[in-house]
Amino acid sequence: MDDNRQNEIRKEDLIFGLDIGASKINLFMGAITENSVRVLECGDLPLTNADEMDSVVENLQKAARQLESLASVDVHDVYVGIAGKHVSSFNYKGLITLPTGEVRSQDIENVKNQASTIPESAGQIIHVFPGEYTLDDQPGIKNPKGMNGRRLGVDVQVVTSRPNAIQNLDKCVRSAGLHVMDFVLEPLAAAHAVLTDDEKELGVALIDFGAGSADVAVFVGESVRYTASLDLAGNTITSDISKCLKVPISLSKAEEIKKKYGTCKISNLIEDETFPVPGVGDRGEVQCSRKLLARVITARVEEIFKLLAADLKKHKMDALINGGIVLTGGCCALEGIDELADKVFGKPVRIGHSKGTSGIQEAFRNPSYATGIGLLHYAARQQRSNKKRDTGKQIAVSVKKGFQRFKDFVQTYF
Repeated sequence: MDDNRQNEIRKEDLIFGLDIGASKINLFMGAITENSVRVLECGDLPLTNADEMDSVVENLQKAARQLESLASVDVHDVYVGIAGKHVSSFNYKGLITLPTGEVRSQDIENVKNQASTIPESAGQIIHVFPGEYTLDDQPGIKNPKGMNGRRLGVDVQVVTSRPNAIQNLDKCVRSAGLHVMDFVLEPLAAAHAVLTDDEKELGVALIDFGAGSADVAVFVGESVRYTASLDLAGNTITSDISKCLKVPISLSKAEEIKKKYGTCKISNLIEDETFPVPGVGDRGEVQCSRKLLARVITARVEEIFKLLAADLKKHKMDALINGGIVLTGGCCALEGIDELADKVFGKPVRIGHSKGTSGIQEAFRNPSYATGIGLLHYAARQQRSNKKRDTGKQIAVSVKKGFQRFKDFVQTYF
């Protein structure tokens, strides 16, 4: 970041989003603007040993140093994405009696708090998403404030994680010299970067198809109605490739082949089209069928989509998805993956590219960066909300002090 750009940005407007995936670390730096987010820089590093804490910490430190070197700023407070099988979601209901007969802000908070009182065995809460409210016998209320009634109810979606998973992630971040501002469900973060208001209003499912997991979240309006995670994803496809070709190959070579020759469009391939694969030892190159590769990839991708579709149907979410499916994550680079998803889900499908940002390099519009950029949007929204609350408190204090001064003046002179 050059000096002129740096001088334009106040330190308090800087925000950082950290996406630790199964195959990469992305540490994004952005700045809060009036109506958007400006993407400034990204520390982007591959991650080969995501299950080893020392490796994650080392690469996270490298990403932070890379960012600090590029931008000449200290990286400290970060918003961290979280996803995977250790994340669960639950539906709970709250119901309270209204003490005044009119719904106040405090009543809305009380009923949400009651609904999100969960058993300890459910895990540590990450998010609480309120859905629609009921007032006496009237359902489907989005905002009941100011309405009259006797009993207020709400449905909430509570997203939790196993405590040890959060503790280990927090330990990694702290060991790298950083501080977690908040943990954010990764599909929620990606949604801030790629979904449109129309899609959310109609009901939309976002599928974050990365290396380690395929995570889905269903949005209706501003509410998250359902989340789930499947531990079959890009790494599973890579493993299939390493086992199913004519010659045994390493996982790293299989990943390279997937990125270079992989496709979900079998019908577009010529029957005898091949690609070279290094033989074992000194046996030289072996020609492998690209059609066979496509069949291996397509079979696994189709299985993953069918499992997600069955899960959505089981939880009666498929009826809510009138705005279709949006795909993000590294596996979206596979040609024809959106067409395959369309076939499986029977819904319109598109690939999600980051929107609503300025300063973003074209490379970072790739769906694999949606979570990192979405974390910046989430951070910006949180900080704007905090500023509004702080401003409101300051105004309230000023009014109170002004009234007290007026009262003192009256008592003194009249």
